Formats: sequence, C-alpha cells, structure tokens
Amino acid sequence: MDLEGEKMRFEKWEEEAFNYLTILYENFFKELSEKCMECFRIDSKELFSDNVKELTKEQEQQIKKYWEKYTKDFDIAYHKYYIDRTGKFDEKFIPDDLFVGYIDGYLNNRAIEPGIADKNYFDLYLKGFNLPKTYVHLINGIFEDENYNIISKKQAIEILSSVNNITIKPSMASYGGKGVKFLNKPSKKELIDLFDNLEEDNIIFQETVKQSEITAKLHPNSLNTIRIMTLILDGEVKVLPWAAFRMGIGNSKVDNASFGGIYCKINEDGTLSNFAYDALGKRFDKHPDGGEFSDIKFDFMDQIKQLVKQSAQRFPHFRLIGWDIAITENNIPIIIEANLTMSGMDVIETICGPLFGEYTDKVLNEVFLQKHKKKTSMDISQYV
Repeated sequence: MDLEGEKMRFEKWEEEAFNYLTILYENFFKELSEKCMECFRIDSKELFSDNVKELTKEQEQQIKKYWEKYTKDFDIAYHKYYIDRTGKFDEKFIPDDLFVGYIDGYLNNRAIEPGIADKNYFDLYLKGFNLPKTYVHLINGIFEDENYNIISKKQAIEILSSVNNITIKPSMASYGGKGVKFLNKPSKKELIDLFDNLEEDNIIFQETVKQSEITAKLHPNSLNTIRIMTLILDGEVKVLPWAAFRMGIGNSKVDNASFGGIYCKINEDGTLSNFAYDALGKRFDKHPDGGEFSDIKFDFMDQIKQLVKQSAQRFPHFRLIGWDIAITENNIPIIIEANLTMSGMDVIETICGPLFGEYTDKVLNEVFLQKHKKKTSMDISQYV
C-alpha cells in the first residue's frame, strides 16, 4: 500500500513562498502559547499573590517532584494560590501558565476554533439539544432567519418586533459576556436605530431565557449558569468531577466573572458550598445582595451531566470544553455557551480542586510525554 501520496510540484519561487508562509503559520500558534504563558506568569505575581499563604518546603518539594517529570518549565505560584483558596493541598493542580502554554492548545484545535465557535452555527452543531430559540442570524453582514434562509433587513425587523425579550450577542470573537445586550418589546424604530449602528457583522438574536426560581434565588437580575466541563479521553466523554454555579451581582444582567460576577462550588449532593469567589480571588461568605449560598440545592445535576456528555460528542476537535448551562423556568437544563478553548479552568480550581481530578496523570502523560501527531488545519499550498 502506497501511503506516501503525491507530492505537489512547485516552481522555485512557489516553494520559497510556501516555506515562508508555512513557518509564519506554525510560528503564530507557538508564539501565541509562549506569550500567553508569559502574561499568565505575570498575573500570578501581580494579581494572584496577595493574601496567599506560603507553602512548606516539604509541600513545595512534593509539587516540584510531581511536575518535573513532565516539564522543567514550571512555576509554583499558581499552586500556592489554588491551595490557599480551596484550603486543599494537592500537587495535581494545573497551573494556568502551563494550561495556556501546553495543555489547552494540545487538547483543543485553536486553528479552527474561531469558525467552529461562531454562535450562529450552534443551532446546526447542536441540533436536537435544548438551546435558546434563535430569532435572527446576522452572518457576515447577511440576515438569515432561524432556519438559515436569507432575509432582508426589513424582514429581520418584522421578526424581532413581533417578540418580547431578546438577547443580542456577538457570535464571534466575544469572551466573558462582552457585548451582550438585551431588548424588551422593541419597536420597529428602536430596531432600525439598532441596525443602523451595529458595530459587528456577526450577531445572533435569541430569546432571553426565563430561569428557574432556584437559580434566580440569589440574584434574579442575571441569567445564572452552571459551569461544568467535559473531557474526551480514551475514546469517550468524561464529565469532570467538579461544577460551579456562576451568579451576577448588583445590577448586572450577566453572570460572568469578568463583569464582576462570583462563583461557588456545587457539591456532589447538589448543595452549594458556603463561600464564593470573584475573578481576583476575593472571598464572599454570602452573596453580596444578601443570600446564603448554602441555602441552595440543585436536583438537576444528573440531567446536566447527561446533556453535556452527549453534546460534547459533536465537537471532537475540542476535547476539553467548558459548558455554561442555565435552568429554564420549567427546571430543564439549556445550553447557553460552549467554551471550546480557554475553558475557564480557574473557576473550577479556585473553588473545587485540580481540574482533571482522577484523570490528571493520564492527561499530563499524553500532553507532555507522548509523541504528538501533526495537526494540519490549513493547506497553504493552495495559496501559492
């Protein structure tokens, strides 16, 4: 069997261009990882070192002994932070810098993420799963209805003016709730003004989910979600052992930590822990608006786990996904977001424990010790 395949014949100038562009393309992702690691290490010293207890020499030695078999490129700062915030010593915490520099880029295909993560296409990728109803897609400046039929701006206005509560999100290049807007019974004039002043060409217009009484109890102004993570390992989807409840505070309508939201651990029995943290590790022993975290118990965690385990099979290019799941007013889990890269592991490790739990050794062995196959996402030869 001939597995070599035909090699493309280049003229000399084409080969020079091909080699040059190939190096540029491959170096981009390498330099992305290196620069991100540098930034995260600065963060660990500048943002996450205050009010952190020092480790004993024995603890530091135990951590370094565990990690030195995987990499010499190691800093202990994140271990100090996570051990302090959780109150648990464990050498298997995943440092953020190694996660962004090695692990996330290995488990998830960053090269194709911008297109796959376009929220306008989740109705296709996740067809059959419970998602917020889409009213209108705006894709590359082109309006389409919920079934991806091209419509005019006038038709889009007609559709949106006939519904009540609308959530508007940038469908690409958005992170942490950035750019999310809400409309309540918009008039046609309001919609015309909105469309005339859009700053994005890729937007999704969806129903605003009415949430369960139990998830709204601590902060009804925001749609509060459960962050839970899946990992494809050994040919099957594992639901990682931890989950977090994310809540808004004050007048915020989103629960994202980057907008001041807080998060707390969901225990195995569905109860919430008695404390929460914000994005910078500030502890809250009750919700800033007055409620007690431990008064809440979720009876739908098994449904959520089943939902994300099935959904993750639609994205095999992304072996580690952070899911944001809301609970509807009828107590049914609904997918709000699938974070295909940079999945918010810090949320989990700050309040729960090591990200990969019992799978840590297997994941790290694969990432750091096994020979990796080349991942080709773009055929540069077609451009030269």
